[in-house]
Amino acid sequence: MTFTSPTDDILFNSDGTLMNFLASGALSAGQCVTAGHADGYCELASVNDDACIGVVVTTAAHGKPVSVAGPGCIVRCIVAGTSKCTIGDDLMVSGEGKVANETAGTGTKIGIALETQATADGTVKVLLC
Repeated sequence: MTFTSPTDDILFNSDGTLMNFLASGALSAGQCVTAGHADGYCELASVNDDACIGVVVTTAAHGKPVSVAGPGCIVRCIVAGTSKCTIGDDLMVSGEGKVANETAGTGTKIGIALETQATADGTVKVLLC
């Protein structure tokens, strides 16, 4: 299934870390990413990835510049599949750059849900940590 970016703004608060990278592959706004295998690149984070550096703010094709919101930023992400979350839930990477709270035992927390989301593949505001 193709990732579809949230239709709302991705970045709500940029008081945290904003970084510039080059996209390693096609990246869509709202996806969780890790540092890429090549210097200066970022790539899509995998399920339960413990090396997530943030969330892509702009959509970019391979090799093009992309902005990434890091710790301290408030962003909008897509909650994976039928996962649901409530305000205050710890969120982890859950494939295709989406987030979920159901992998709390195995994943590394990338942020905290700032609103409740009960819709399949719905969006949620996340404070990145």
